[in-house]
Amino acid sequence: MRSPSTPIRRKAGRAAPSRAAAEPAPRQRLQKEERERHFLDEAIAFFAEVGFSGDTKTLAARLGVAQPLLYRYFASKEALIQRVFEDTFLANWNPLWEEMLTDPGLDVAARLMAFHNDFARVHLKRDRVRLSLFFALRGWDMTTYFRLMRERVYIPIASNLRAYAGEPSPGEAPLHDVEVELAKGVVEKIQYYGIRKWVYEIPSLPSIEPLIEIAVRSLLDGARVAMPQFRQR
Repeated sequence: MRSPSTPIRRKAGRAAPSRAAAEPAPRQRLQKEERERHFLDEAIAFFAEVGFSGDTKTLAARLGVAQPLLYRYFASKEALIQRVFEDTFLANWNPLWEEMLTDPGLDVAARLMAFHNDFARVHLKRDRVRLSLFFALRGWDMTTYFRLMRERVYIPIASNLRAYAGEPSPGEAPLHDVEVELAKGVVEKIQYYGIRKWVYEIPSLPSIEPLIEIAVRSLLDGARVAMPQFRQR
């Protein structure tokens, strides 16, 4: 019989895991990331529907959570809107667009067709189209996105138009702002098509693909005639 002073001896073996070690921390982090992603997706849909006058209390109610929980993930409404902008216009940037526009294995027409069709696939989503207008009406600083489009899309398109027209490369003669504006033509048609579809809600719009093909052909034909004349001024 053990005396009260005799220490208890434990059987040899693996020590019991600590409470901290037993907690599934990676799964908890994943749940947090999933919830944040869910909140952001719902915020994108919410603001695309009602605009940025929509309040976070209503958004939280749609999510079925208390408003303070929303603010645990996004410090303020402005912080949430910033994430909406980044996710909608910057995170969806396709780096392959730049490769499409400079692919030496394709002629100029094929490059422009490939790019504009894929740009339409990304841009012509309801939330993106509507949010682009709501951000503009809010006076949001979209300089980062506009600079990205100019440097990685419009300037390469303008360079392609130079090549198609048989004009000197931008390395030989710098591009003029007018040429860069010309390069925006098909993108702007795609953007306006999205407005007609998702803002004006015009029914029975024709498919965008043949419109892109016609617009690209018109852009190339126009560039071949107009660019030499413009350079001679």
